[in-house]
Amino acid sequence: MSFLRRSLFTAALVSSLTVGSFAQTSTPAAPASPAPTLPTPLLRPAQVTGGQYKDYLTKRYANDKEARAVVHLFGRKKTGGALWLATGAGVIVLVAAQTGSKTTSSGTTTTTVTPLGYGLLLGLFGSVGIGKLARFNNEKLYQCLEAYEKGHSFPDFVYDYLTEKDYQ
Repeated sequence: MSFLRRSLFTAALVSSLTVGSFAQTSTPAAPASPAPTLPTPLLRPAQVTGGQYKDYLTKRYANDKEARAVVHLFGRKKTGGALWLATGAGVIVLVAAQTGSKTTSSGTTTTTVTPLGYGLLLGLFGSVGIGKLARFNNEKLYQCLEAYEKGHSFPDFVYDYLTEKDYQ
């Protein structure tokens, strides 16, 4: 056996003995269970004061992994909608900055964008962005969480969008 392999086996043996020596020898006493708290009704987004609705929901569902995943999903989709709108505005500004006349040694070149072109850009980026913002707003989140509290399941469209990163 090589020196490195012997060293690794020795270190593993020593660490397992060290961890094993701290093993619990008696069963711990059961902690006193706190008095059951009455669930407070879920607040609507307009009723939350002193913070954001997402922060309120994160505190409310601190021990519920499913509900926190849905809150994260709605936040992620709203951010995506805002990014679509910001990207669309940036593209329209970039295209507008490229229009105009340019004089070169071979003559004058004029570049224009028709209103149809602006409409297509605005329609593409705007419809996706506004669609995401409308489908994943705080009121829809409230409705989903209210249904979850009543029947302990979310609407089907929520499960279609949930991914593994929402549970982290």
